[in-house]
Amino acid sequence: MKRKSILFLFLFLLSIGLAYETQSITAGWMTGSQYGIIGISVLLLLVYAIPAVWALFHFSKKWKLSWIPVLFSLLGGGFIAGWLSSFANTYFHEMIQAVAPNSDFWNQYESAIAGPLFEEPFKLIPIFFVLYLFNVRRIKSIFLLAIASGLGFQIVEDFAYIRQDMPEGFSYAVSGILGRIMNGVVSHWVYTALFMVGLFLIVQATKGRKELMLTGWFYFVAGFGLHFVGNSPFGQIETELPLAIPFLTAVGLFLVYQAYLTVQILDQGN
Repeated sequence: MKRKSILFLFLFLLSIGLAYETQSITAGWMTGSQYGIIGISVLLLLVYAIPAVWALFHFSKKWKLSWIPVLFSLLGGGFIAGWLSSFANTYFHEMIQAVAPNSDFWNQYESAIAGPLFEEPFKLIPIFFVLYLFNVRRIKSIFLLAIASGLGFQIVEDFAYIRQDMPEGFSYAVSGILGRIMNGVVSHWVYTALFMVGLFLIVQATKGRKELMLTGWFYFVAGFGLHFVGNSPFGQIETELPLAIPFLTAVGLFLVYQAYLTVQILDQGN
């Protein structure tokens, strides 16, 4: 009965998110040209979303993890973590505006602080649902579930930005989604993977494997830190030769590969 109740709660939260994320395009107030802008932008979004999801399920099969928990984590990251983060970010913004409306610091760093502070914990929620519902315990499987949750969040967030940019016109919306596609090589899927691996290792360290504590905190802070820096003014630095985003991309890919190697070693040792 308890498992059924947890499943119902997951589906209820998921349904809220689905309705929340699609309400603006189902209300019927947009013009035909606006729907066209969204349609073309979504097609561009699918250029990376479809291969990414395919790779996710490919590794799921390769690592002998059922596709169902991966799907739950993917959908949960998009439609549970998404709307929870949206509300949290909105309330945080309103609080900052009430307390320090003209602060240069908060104008520059609000999203850098609010993003990892709210989004990273919320992206873990669907993973915890899946761990309970499907009794997933292998670190390698948990690593993949974290990637799935982060990827789901990333795709839905990209769609939200399409809706947000749409009133500015075709060129603005398309350039916006193209920019997010290029920057999405290292984005939420990396942050969540690092964050979750770090948390897992910290928990294991508290259960006796103390040698994992330092590594766990490293990945935990790395996931949070990458998200912070990516949302900070550093990520907006423009130079003649692009350096800021490529640097963050290289760091993110390097760290997630190191996390994979750590996961691989731990998985083989069990």
